[in-house]
Amino acid sequence: MGHEYEVAVKNVAAQPTLSITGRTRITNLSATIGEFLPEVWQYITAQGGTPAGPPFTRYHEIGPEEVVIEAGLPVPPGIKGKGRIKAGTLPAGEVVSTVHVGPYRSLPDAGAALTAWAKSHGRAAAGPNWELYVTGPGVEPDPARWKTEVVQPLAPRA
Repeated sequence: MGHEYEVAVKNVAAQPTLSITGRTRITNLSATIGEFLPEVWQYITAQGGTPAGPPFTRYHEIGPEEVVIEAGLPVPPGIKGKGRIKAGTLPAGEVVSTVHVGPYRSLPDAGAALTAWAKSHGRAAAGPNWELYVTGPGVEPDPARWKTEVVQPLAPRA
């Protein structure tokens, strides 16, 4: 692992979202996210809304060649989805998170660091993790400076 990750445990509030969920090949992951996010963003702004935070991708299934992802934006409560754009929620509760700085291709290292932390602290995941794109290609041309927060919800202590 090329990165050292600082891991933080915190409580987060539920966050309403609008997103698109779909299955894609791992080799097409960035293209799929690059299709879903602008579509959701355009829909939100067409409703007169403003995203309530940075875009995210949540990984519902990770297989050897394909993944099921949900990509979208946090929104103020009350904006309804339409068609393949669905209303949802990033869950409330205790999470462990870390910040990854650099290109997206090494993001799995951040997820692995969270998994290792949970295992060493006797904690279990409570559902799929997600990535929040704090600084990305839309505002920062240099991939070495992209900042992504990776969040893993935790199950309550036994």
